[in-house]
Amino acid sequence: MKPGKVIGTAALGFFFLLFVALDLVLFGILPLNSVMITIMPIVGLLVGGGLAAYGSKNQPAA
Repeated sequence: MKPGKVIGTAALGFFFLLFVALDLVLFGILPLNSVMITIMPIVGLLVGGGLAAYGSKNQPAA
């Protein structure tokens, strides 16, 4: 497992869901004081890191 790939993918997941949450606020779907604005980037961080760890687990070490 490559830690750099896991950290990079976790950061991408964080920023992706952060921008999705901000778009939902800007389009009026979620109110600004919603707890989902805080939860979504954290979920992106965890899911991105988990998917990268799972994906790199099955590959042989280079």
